[in-house]
Amino acid sequence: MKNNLIKIIIQLSFFTALLSCELGYIDINGNCYYQKDLSFLQALINNSQFNKSGPPPNLKPLELGKQTWENGRLITFCSSPASNGACKVDYILSGKIPLEIESLTEIKSISLESNALIGALPRQIKSLIKLEELKLSSNQLIGTIPEEIGQLTKLKVLALNSNSFSGTLPESFRKLINLTWVYLSANYLSGNIPSYIGTMKGMTYLNLSNNNFFYSIPKEIGELVDLQYLNLSQNQFEGKIPVELGQLNLYRLNLGFNKLIGTIPVELGNNNNLVSLNLESNQLSGAVPSSIANLINLKELDFKNNNLIGEILFLLKDLYVLEKVDLTNNKFSGFMPLEIGNLKNIQSINLSFNLFSGGVPSSIKELENLESLYIHGNKFSGKIDSDFCEINNQMKILIYDNYFCPPFPNCIKYLGDQKCEE
Repeated sequence: MKNNLIKIIIQLSFFTALLSCELGYIDINGNCYYQKDLSFLQALINNSQFNKSGPPPNLKPLELGKQTWENGRLITFCSSPASNGACKVDYILSGKIPLEIESLTEIKSISLESNALIGALPRQIKSLIKLEELKLSSNQLIGTIPEEIGQLTKLKVLALNSNSFSGTLPESFRKLINLTWVYLSANYLSGNIPSYIGTMKGMTYLNLSNNNFFYSIPKEIGELVDLQYLNLSQNQFEGKIPVELGQLNLYRLNLGFNKLIGTIPVELGNNNNLVSLNLESNQLSGAVPSSIANLINLKELDFKNNNLIGEILFLLKDLYVLEKVDLTNNKFSGFMPLEIGNLKNIQSINLSFNLFSGGVPSSIKELENLESLYIHGNKFSGKIDSDFCEINNQMKILIYDNYFCPPFPNCIKYLGDQKCEE
């Protein structure tokens, strides 16, 4: 009789524990968790068992990565082996993204960067209506970005870079007007950038580099008044640089490795907070506008491999924080101004394969931070001061194919062909 009573009490305690959580939830250590949220985490663990670097097979769902729960629902989830990640783990998630992801209806942030996830981005993500951050960078995902992504209208951060996504941006992308950070580089995306990009007024970061986008750069990008970073490099963009980019307040602008033509817009000089400006490897022509001299915060300037002309060096002489300048393979001309000695922060100067002439000013010896000076393939002439090497004995120097005359400083190891002309 006493034993039966004990059994009844134990059974009642068990059922009481079950009933302490609402239907669909499970009690774990006195806390209730939504069973389907846990099922998604368990599916990730299961799918990763075919990779020898996967999580331990006996790892419990609540132990996977870094999680935040509220009222028994998964709110944030992050798991990444990347050394710089905020939720670094010592295992790699692999396999397909579980279809159970559709159950995460309360989740706000998913970050699974630098794993080995494969397959397509499931259409079931349409159920994640509270999602604000989706980071799946550096995986092995394929296929198109599903049309269903347009239902994630609260999405602010979208990072799908370094995968193998292809096709065009889905039409539903226009619904994502709350996006502030878009990182889609290093995929196989194609087509044009839709004009509705201009409706995403809160955008601060846009990186579509290293894809197959083509047509012209839409002028509507100029309506993104909060945009600070714009990288459209390594695509197939044609036409001219939109003058509307001068309406922005960019810190970094990279349009390199495209098929852009025409002149550099005067309006770009309005971006006086620019730290980095890269227009390399296009088909730009004409003279660089004098407004470039307004970019007083510029640290990196890259115009190489274009058809630009004019005396650009006089426009750069007062950019005192400049650290790197590369003007290689254009048709620039003119002298190297004495004021180049004012560029105290300069580390690298590459003027090779242009039409520069005149001598190397003595003031260049004042550039104590200079690490490389490439001026080969020009029409520089005269003599180089014997104490030139006092700048930096380890400095990399190329002066071949000019008109310099001996004697030459000892630090210049390769003279090449010099058509001496004093």
